Amino acid sequence: MGRSINGSYAEYACVPAASVVPIESGLPFEELAAIPESYATAWSALNDCLGIAAGQTLVVRGATSALGQAALNVAATAGARVIATTRDAARAAGLEAIGAKEVLIETKALAARLRELQPEGVDAVLDIIGTSTLMDSLAMLRRQGRCCVVGFLGGGEPLRDFDPVLQMPPFGVQLSSFASAFVYGTPAYPLSDIPFQAIVDRVAAGDYKAKPARIFPLEGVPDAHRLMEANGVNGKVVVRM
Repeated sequence: MGRSINGSYAEYACVPAASVVPIESGLPFEELAAIPESYATAWSALNDCLGIAAGQTLVVRGATSALGQAALNVAATAGARVIATTRDAARAAGLEAIGAKEVLIETKALAARLRELQPEGVDAVLDIIGTSTLMDSLAMLRRQGRCCVVGFLGGGEPLRDFDPVLQMPPFGVQLSSFASAFVYGTPAYPLSDIPFQAIVDRVAAGDYKAKPARIFPLEGVPDAHRLMEANGVNGKVVVRM
């Protein structure tokens, strides 16, 4: 919705059957609305692209975003040690409250700082900032580590003159990307592959802290957009129809 199909603010919508998954939950719709996109994307990137497992160390760049918080929740609950990054030091405590073991202030050259803490490098990096930090994210990885790009918080400029043979670390590092809007609901990636019921159950149990940051009435949509554009949101914004 809002990407390949118009009608994000419609009261009724007709969507492909492949984009519908049944769940059972007592959560209110306002809370349910904040879950699917962020948590499905986080789950796919962490499991399918990064292969995160208990005991591994993961860096989440852009962790205060809704997707970043979802990834932090999912990875920490799975037993991974998560290092979160943020541009705002005031948000560090909130990231620690949902599972971050360490919080680093975001810069474009963060790899050197990370190597001071973890000289051998980390197992995985989930980069939600995008191409502006990609090369630095690759420099954080251990041998055969994995990096997945899932967002463009830092802008969508292409990485110019990228030469993977000469620029990527020369010891089996893997780079992938995941764009949920273009793959979910396709024959190659049916939504039934995502454990939505288990995710919703974890939210209901309080394991995942997924409540929306703000809820607006329909007439408050302009205010919601102004808040997002001013970077004044720490999570998902939901519009109540």
